Amino acid sequence: MTAVLSLKDLRKSYQQGHKSLEILKGIDLEVQKGELVALVGASGSGKSTLLQITGLLDRPTSGTVMIGSEDASGMRDDGRTRLRQQKLGFVYQFHHLLPDFSALENVAIALRIKGMSDKAASQEATEILTQVGLDERLDHVPSQLSGGEQQRVAIARAVAGTPVLLLADEPTGNLDEETAGRVFDLFVRLVRDRGLTAVIATHDRELAARADRQLHLREGHLTSA
Repeated sequence: MTAVLSLKDLRKSYQQGHKSLEILKGIDLEVQKGELVALVGASGSGKSTLLQITGLLDRPTSGTVMIGSEDASGMRDDGRTRLRQQKLGFVYQFHHLLPDFSALENVAIALRIKGMSDKAASQEATEILTQVGLDERLDHVPSQLSGGEQQRVAIARAVAGTPVLLLADEPTGNLDEETAGRVFDLFVRLVRDRGLTAVIATHDRELAARADRQLHLREGHLTSA
């Protein structure tokens, strides 16, 4: 069986003056279909860097990134953009919603980018926003929503269209503890109900414990937590 995500000997370094700062030091990881994997590590450990590379938003210094059977490592930018738009979903610590668009429009636009018609995109966006309890907030713009509601819209946008791989970078890190717990419950339920494959970066070990597998990123190396 082909893994949904395969990282092989992934390395990332940055040049600081005459010195090279190595952030990732040979990461190997395989994630199978339907798995929810938690990536745990202290702030500055490289979790975001690893997710940015996995999500094809950055390139590694060396190593291989496979999304299913597609090797993204040597792809040109247009190929990486296509793969990112068609097969990946993203949830960030800050929701990054379009401020002048309603909740419905924020989700529907992601589906239209995938090639869905306006009518079909609106229907699916309505369905998934209803699933996350926002059926009475469809026409509200982000400034009219609470922090937890905004993040629910962001999660709905990420899972819309059933991405091959869902990546979440501290998705509850900007919320209070109670709201974070509710949002994480929702995230896990959507992943399970839709049979998604997901990698979530978090510093919260209690939340990470609900994943199928926990991995720890420390000093550029990935180990079982």
